[in-house]
Amino acid sequence: MPHPDEENGNHHGTRCAGEIAAVPNNSFCTVGVAYGSRIAGIRVLDGPLTDSMEAIAFNKHYQINDIYSCSWGPDDDGKTVDGPHQLGKAALQHGVIAGRRGFGSIFVVASGNGGQHSDNCNYDGYANSIYTVTIGAVDEMGSMPFYAEECASMLAVTFSGGDKMMRSIVTTDWDLQKGTGCTEGHTGTSAAAPLAAGMIALMLQVRPCLTWRDVQHIIVFTATKYEDRHAKWDTNQAGFSHSHQHGFGLLNAWRLVNAAKIWESVPYLASYVSPALKEGRSIPLLPQELEATWNVSSADLQLSGMRTLEHVAVTVTITHPRRGNLEIRLFCPSGMMSLIGTTRSMDSDPNGFADWTFSTVRCWGEEAQGTYRLVIRDTGDESLRPGTLKQWQLTLYGSSWSPAEMKERQRLLEEAMSGRYLDSNFSLPCPPGLEIPEEQHYTVTANTLKTLLLLGCFAVFWTFYYMLEVCLTRNNVGFDLSCSGSTACRWYPHGGKHRALENGLEMEAVPLYREKEAEEGEVECEQLQPSSKNPPLPDPSLLCPPSACSLWEPESPSAQGGGGSAGGQGCSWPGLEGERAAAWGGEG
Repeated sequence: MPHPDEENGNHHGTRCAGEIAAVPNNSFCTVGVAYGSRIAGIRVLDGPLTDSMEAIAFNKHYQINDIYSCSWGPDDDGKTVDGPHQLGKAALQHGVIAGRRGFGSIFVVASGNGGQHSDNCNYDGYANSIYTVTIGAVDEMGSMPFYAEECASMLAVTFSGGDKMMRSIVTTDWDLQKGTGCTEGHTGTSAAAPLAAGMIALMLQVRPCLTWRDVQHIIVFTATKYEDRHAKWDTNQAGFSHSHQHGFGLLNAWRLVNAAKIWESVPYLASYVSPALKEGRSIPLLPQELEATWNVSSADLQLSGMRTLEHVAVTVTITHPRRGNLEIRLFCPSGMMSLIGTTRSMDSDPNGFADWTFSTVRCWGEEAQGTYRLVIRDTGDESLRPGTLKQWQLTLYGSSWSPAEMKERQRLLEEAMSGRYLDSNFSLPCPPGLEIPEEQHYTVTANTLKTLLLLGCFAVFWTFYYMLEVCLTRNNVGFDLSCSGSTACRWYPHGGKHRALENGLEMEAVPLYREKEAEEGEVECEQLQPSSKNPPLPDPSLLCPPSACSLWEPESPSAQGGGGSAGGQGCSWPGLEGERAAAWGGEG
């Protein structure tokens, strides 16, 4: 579980949890939206976050946890383009397929707080995913706060704090401020997303078998359009009003719960993916623009059975020396325009977009068949080289619902808003769901990593120690073999250059055998003379290999020492003095 840190700044999750499930009638602070629900804290942001940790968090006990409230995301700095990576994407998809006994986990994400940097939540891969419910914020007056981001993939908004003169969200906190256990300063889209999660919990309370797509549809059908002079509302072909600032409107718990009570599940999810459309065309400067089109025919949709749209996604690969100068618009066949990529003054990235996916919900309920237009504008100047649209790909998500069926469902929901179904014993049959076993995940904890690091350091130290010991031992053995037991042994200058330091003296180790070097005039075996002055030595064949010795013959009578045999065998040791070497001669 999350816990306080030294700076007392690790309270974000506690505040969000209080908005959802704070207990009533206990004289503390506030009451949660879904005060009868149970909550579980997943420790994700209290330390380093990896793709695998994120994936595990998205699927953590997904047969027990129904809703995942995510008040976090990539940096809202007006220049970041990031989202879930490979494992995170797979976990989101797996959650909506297998979570909650097959009805699908509900992922609620905050749209982001980068409004003051002209950021857009379509550059946030969590907010523009089809598997998430993206929630924005409005202040107590219903206006868009300075920090709120806008985007075409936002579903709805709910309340949060505004500027310093307006009230913020009251919720639980652990520092027991003023002895109440409360804070009155919770704000941002981080405070809006938990309120939406609490309202979705109320929906599941009256109808537990709502699928993840049922929840999205009910939000679209019941969100309330309201007047805001800063927002621009557009009504699409299906009759739904949407703005880039507020999505489909303000969430209303009463409308959500009444709609959930009578809701019958939508048909299966249908999809269509176009081929990768190679373009390779330059993007002109304003007032000119680049337009690319793709027509989706009835034959293309026949296999999937799709008739009406839900999400529309476009994946683009664009090169440009300054990514923030680009503006990208998508037009559905009805003419409904979605500003999927906005200009950002702080985004000077020279790499453009590499297979980045934008999405929109503004065409929800419209017919899928027709021509889609992608329009790209460059708002920069002539000092930069033009960008290039390398390729793009269109992906449609929808269902087999016809426009007429959509209209009929809207009519039924408006009839339910009187509350008569909540006050009666009316109940639609609810399937039990699938028995899906809980997957057992194993994650490496911080303590385990520290233990492995210490063991690794010890192993490296022991390896170096052992190697050093072996090297020193080998040097000592060479020294003993070359000089052991000989009081007159001294080191010959032609010996090897291996050095050893023993008893404070620097000496040269001498190899026992060196090949003959004819050009230097060195010989390994030479004629030796017996000497009566020296004591007898052991048999040289025991110390000298046979290949190092050769027959010798006396060079002159004086070398014979006045007598001796005519021939013999002897071995010379490089580095020994002449008189000692002569003593090693063999007798005739």
